Amino acid sequence: MNKTILFTASFVMFIFSACKKDKVDVDLETQTSQDNSLAEGIFNDINNIANQASSNGSLSTYRLTQEGQEGSLLSTCATVTVRPDSSGTGGNVDVDFGSTPCRCSDGRFRKGMLTVYYTGAYRDSGTQIVSTLNNYYVGLDSLNLYKVEGSKTVVNRGHNGNGYLYFTIDVNNARITNPSGTTMSWTSSRQREWVAGENTTTIWIDDEYKITGSASGTNFSGTGFTVSITSPLVFSLGCPYIKQGTFELTPANKPTRTFDYGEGTCDPYATVTLSGRTFNIVLR
Repeated sequence: MNKTILFTASFVMFIFSACKKDKVDVDLETQTSQDNSLAEGIFNDINNIANQASSNGSLSTYRLTQEGQEGSLLSTCATVTVRPDSSGTGGNVDVDFGSTPCRCSDGRFRKGMLTVYYTGAYRDSGTQIVSTLNNYYVGLDSLNLYKVEGSKTVVNRGHNGNGYLYFTIDVNNARITNPSGTTMSWTSSRQREWVAGENTTTIWIDDEYKITGSASGTNFSGTGFTVSITSPLVFSLGCPYIKQGTFELTPANKPTRTFDYGEGTCDPYATVTLSGRTFNIVLR
């Protein structure tokens, strides 16, 4: 049975206080880091849903999750319709959360549809998985959902020199609209290593991954930014947060700031450092 990459994406809320001295212009802007982390979490979710749907799809229509599917991201509110192509290995999968917000197994609410095109099994070298969105919304609060547009392409590149399966992951033309109607854009190019759990084909809880790469976009206030992962981000199915890693983010016309998820402890805490100051943040 093919496994699914499952890790709960991290939605970020910044909690800080600071005093600004008279006549001193100190850069304390953290909105851009917050918006980038939101996009990161949302599109990680989309990746996980697509992988799970294409891995589990074996009947024409059925529902996730069924009893015994340990670690499943989805819930019985998601109807999955599989439409194989003539090759016998690929096809399309529709993941339909319905027209009203549905609370999924990870505690987030979703509605709308993902359509997943796949050329083969997720674990097979060369397989390509492309996810597109149709009136898709997600959020922690059923009354305050984010609308998500765009596409995401995952390609299995086989085993690298370290012996790990790795994947290239590209997000194109992404737009996220917040509950107030303001939109941000986001594009990313990533590489993911499957560093633990690949050989346990029926257990998902031991899977762990490392992410490297870059991103760019425009935040909800209209400010452009670029992102570079400087230490691999570590995701584990057994933890709902990113456990480790750092990235550097540079908003337009502002200094670079560093986002640090910590050194491997599974907890909801991280830091952002800018202008010589470090602020504690809480991951959601």
